[in-house]
Amino acid sequence: MHTREDDVLSLDEESTYPYAPEFLHFIDEAATVYHAADYFKRELIDAGYVELKESEDWIPKLKLGGKYYLTRNSSTLLAFAIGSAYKPGSPVAFIASHIDALCLKVKPVSNSGNAAPKGGFDRLGVAPYAGGGGAQRWDGSYSTWWDRDLGLGGRVLVQTKDGSVKENLVKLPNPVARIPSLAVHFGEPARGPFNYETQMVPIIGLTRNAEGKEEIIDGSLGKLHSARVLKAVAHELGVNPTDIVDFDLELFDFQKANLLGLSGEFISAPRLDDKLCSFSALTSLINATSDNSFMASSEVVSMVGLFDMEEVGSGLRQGAKGNLVQTVINRIVEAQVGLKEEEKSRYTTNLIGQTLGRSFMISADVTHAYNPNFDGIYLEGAAPALNKGVVIAADPNGHMTTDAVSITLMRLVAQSCNSELQLFQIRNDSRSGGTVGPTLSERLGCRSIDMSIPQLSMHSIRAMTGAGDPGIGVQFFEGFFRGYQAVQAKVLVQ
Repeated sequence: MHTREDDVLSLDEESTYPYAPEFLHFIDEAATVYHAADYFKRELIDAGYVELKESEDWIPKLKLGGKYYLTRNSSTLLAFAIGSAYKPGSPVAFIASHIDALCLKVKPVSNSGNAAPKGGFDRLGVAPYAGGGGAQRWDGSYSTWWDRDLGLGGRVLVQTKDGSVKENLVKLPNPVARIPSLAVHFGEPARGPFNYETQMVPIIGLTRNAEGKEEIIDGSLGKLHSARVLKAVAHELGVNPTDIVDFDLELFDFQKANLLGLSGEFISAPRLDDKLCSFSALTSLINATSDNSFMASSEVVSMVGLFDMEEVGSGLRQGAKGNLVQTVINRIVEAQVGLKEEEKSRYTTNLIGQTLGRSFMISADVTHAYNPNFDGIYLEGAAPALNKGVVIAADPNGHMTTDAVSITLMRLVAQSCNSELQLFQIRNDSRSGGTVGPTLSERLGCRSIDMSIPQLSMHSIRAMTGAGDPGIGVQFFEGFFRGYQAVQAKVLVQ
């Protein structure tokens, strides 16, 4: 994994908190869901993974010992490695997480109505990306977005000279937006309640440029968005503004991730939910499958799925409710890896059932760490600590997939890799969040569990975890990939 050139960690700190520098670098790179997927693609390519396209024939491509990845919508990524001893019907060891995060999405018309230039200011029309929506979501999750320096990035569709349209990623090099609060001196208006359509509109500049002229861009996009936004994006990409066909852009916290605490024992960062579990899951997959001895003896398909859309319900083709995982597993079995041509007819629904009946999924999403300032809201004995161990998340009402059998399996995995496990369950008088676990559990039918890395300030623009927690996650998840083949044979429960 890559590290930041400007890391200030000492050698002692690096050895105390393995993977902290790599994780800080990743968070800074992965400003949007598209940048996160692209970062992981590059890591997989460096580790020898081969890209697959859904529109291609996979049967001649999938080989024993092969390592592959694919993306959907440039925002969801799935990677898998086929053990050299794999036989059709053998299990899949699967970790599922999500790489989308709370942000402010640029509206399709971002320069008119309540976001039109006003009082000499250019403003940007945005909408909150988070489940629930509406004023309640603004009051809660987005209350921390006031007075923050915000960056702009995402994907841009550009038409080339030959008429084809290509996708480009963009991330402007400097913060460009801010949502200013009203000073407390104004009294009642500064205390709210606020109208988030009209009073939480980001300011991105002054209407007139340095020469005192208003800028205009020809074409349809020039009528929908600020000319200065279009020019800034085009300049970063090295294209003409009129070559931009459309884009999916978002505002994000521009401040870099950093270590925190007197001994650097914490990580302060944006987008922890859930680039934290995603980082640990994919790193563990690369680590395990880079070991030739593991791959040579493995009968298992080791797989990681990192999904978009979790924060808004996991819908659409790139969400966990889509058919990506089911389709990929079916195609792996259909390819009949390692079988002779005359045995291809053995591909049946029966083999798919065997595969899923032997498989296991970890739904990996962050959970709440113990906050010492709010002691009374935690269930006694189920308040996870930072820098201690991965967390088993339980909920009897179906918000989590955990049960006694899956806990038993993961305790065996933890023993095999010397990992410590913690527990979290919400109190009866509190509301539980959700994960991709229940959705995928319904669709796949394999055994599953919800496991987490703990954090504080969930859904704030900037959250906090332990400096050791990314590495703690890698240790356990890698242990899962390495140990599942042996562990699943010990638990004789259907």
